[in-house]
Amino acid sequence: MEKSVLSFFVFLLLLCSSQRAESQILQGSKTDSLIAIAKGQIGTPYKYGTCSPGVSFDCSGFTSYVYGSLGITKCRSSVGYGSLGTAIPIEAALPGDCIIFSGTAAGSKSIGHVGIVIENNENGLKFIHCSSSKNHWGVVITDFYSTSYPKRFIGIRRLYEEENR
Repeated sequence: MEKSVLSFFVFLLLLCSSQRAESQILQGSKTDSLIAIAKGQIGTPYKYGTCSPGVSFDCSGFTSYVYGSLGITKCRSSVGYGSLGTAIPIEAALPGDCIIFSGTAAGSKSIGHVGIVIENNENGLKFIHCSSSKNHWGVVITDFYSTSYPKRFIGIRRLYEEENR
């Protein structure tokens, strides 16, 4: 009996801690919450056609989960992101903006990959995404300019507006 009561209290403590952490995330700005939700999935493996937090994602499954968690969009196709929101020049990209790339086929100009900008400043542009690359597989943060992504870059889309972003 003692062991089960102790287990129950440990469960309640963990549950309350988890809810408190989630609550603290959602008390900040929408962008802070968005980035925290995205970073909370770092390490989740890539699997085509999936959108299962903590289990597996493909690139649009990941962005759909993150943006959808805050009611921004539940777009489930990378191509669909190309017509959402407002086009923004790369120099003006802000954390929370959607970054869009072509697929990996040589010479492809059609949308095939999406991610979320988490930083664009003197340190460069960094984005979080769910990658199928053997070099950086699953949900990872990538430095845009130190990779081959600039060759595949299609655009930036601002999906929501927020003061003090």
